[in-house]
Amino acid sequence: MKVFKKLTAGIIAAVIAGSTAVCTGFAATSTSWNFGNTGFNSLGTISSNVNVSSLGLYANSSKTMSVISDSQSLSGVSYNYALNLGGAGVANSSQRYRCVQVPVTKNGNNVIKVTLRSTGSSSRKLVIGNAGGGKFTELTADTAISTQSYTYTGNNSVVYLYSSNSAINIYKIQVDSYDSSASTSSSSSTSTSSSSSSSGSSTASGVITVDGSGSYSTLAQAYAAASNGSVISLGSGTFYETATTTLYKNVTIKGAGQGKTTLNYSKMATGDANRGIQMVGSSSTIQDLAITQAGDNGIYISGDSNTVKNVTVTKCQDTGVQISNGGSNNLIYNVTSNYNYDDKTGGENADGFAVKLEAGSGNVLNYCYANYNSDDGFDFYRAGNAVKVYNSQANYSGVNNGNGNGFKIGGAFTADNHYLENCTATGNKLAGFDQNSNTGALTLINCTGTSNYMNFYLSIASGYSCGPHTLKNCTSVSGTMKDTIKNANCTNCSFNT
Repeated sequence: MKVFKKLTAGIIAAVIAGSTAVCTGFAATSTSWNFGNTGFNSLGTISSNVNVSSLGLYANSSKTMSVISDSQSLSGVSYNYALNLGGAGVANSSQRYRCVQVPVTKNGNNVIKVTLRSTGSSSRKLVIGNAGGGKFTELTADTAISTQSYTYTGNNSVVYLYSSNSAINIYKIQVDSYDSSASTSSSSSTSTSSSSSSSGSSTASGVITVDGSGSYSTLAQAYAAASNGSVISLGSGTFYETATTTLYKNVTIKGAGQGKTTLNYSKMATGDANRGIQMVGSSSTIQDLAITQAGDNGIYISGDSNTVKNVTVTKCQDTGVQISNGGSNNLIYNVTSNYNYDDKTGGENADGFAVKLEAGSGNVLNYCYANYNSDDGFDFYRAGNAVKVYNSQANYSGVNNGNGNGFKIGGAFTADNHYLENCTATGNKLAGFDQNSNTGALTLINCTGTSNYMNFYLSIASGYSCGPHTLKNCTSVSGTMKDTIKNANCTNCSFNT
């Protein structure tokens, strides 16, 4: 289930004072400031300018801010302290108060993520601006805690955050910086049909063609040249990629078909950061192609409102398609994920699909097929929010150290009300449908388990409550062990109990 591996950065962040910088393998840096960390949580009232771990806090005796105790939870993550801005702030050439100075990469692409909430009875606006008083955007601080994001590209080395009206609590600030100048050189790609070099222009919009002999010969070159709304059209053939392509601009990457266009990462080293494509921004689409042999996930999504459709992912060193770290409202449609196996742990982590480890809300999987993956077919361990799955299959999961569940519907005692409809699990090493310490209420409609070690296991550890679950038209066929069904309302179901 890859708990240790995926949580390592978070554990380190909790013990380092103030900020954490993690350099990844794809020319990116993620820096975060949690106001519960040492260096921040003891500040109390701030009445003069303070700098902690390169984060500037601007205040004066009449316009104060304060770090306060405020326990909130978001997607399974607990926050115990917040920076209370105290009221409206200003950042311009003549004065700065009740504002936060955040370092960013100059002329780079910076995804600024702010975990925040309004302290009043209605939503409020958090300004992101420059030192001269100009505003780039406004983030909405709702009355409930949430994480909002903005992608900044410009020639400033710092930006400023401040409230436009009344008090806002900020729990965490994170900046994921992507060096656009490095994106071309960080990935090497050649087509089996041609090895011609790029002769295209440096900027483009509309349709950008990648075929090994046209304007662009690599996916990296095309993405560096793309603008928001561009379509990157990949021709037939196999393109050998050696580094992650990270999507912070909203683009469409479209192949000629699942059996016609392949992104092959076999030359990529195995490593936690060595994913095939990483979607950190919003509203991008990957479609009509195959991805194989990535050094970690084939596709990893932490952004929102992205779509992956008509895609095949195979033989990656971790889960084929994974949504984590706040990724929300993403659609995975008609995707097949097969034969993923992580050599490092003997198959313990590689699932077909995973929506786990603090994913956001609104994620949907429809017509997804997981076959012969080493760990689980679908893994929702500590998802933190409900996932909906329709018309999907999990078959023959579990190799060596892998758990081998078809649908692992939760874990870590988080209360996630997952919904599965028209799903089947066949021949899996362990359970076809496994509650796995989910304290929420599950809904399974028209689901069938066939020839798994145990077709249905809906139970929870002693001392914990869950449900009640809703099961309708569910069928168990030829399981090795009897099914376990507890605290469920069953209608027209057939189980082996």
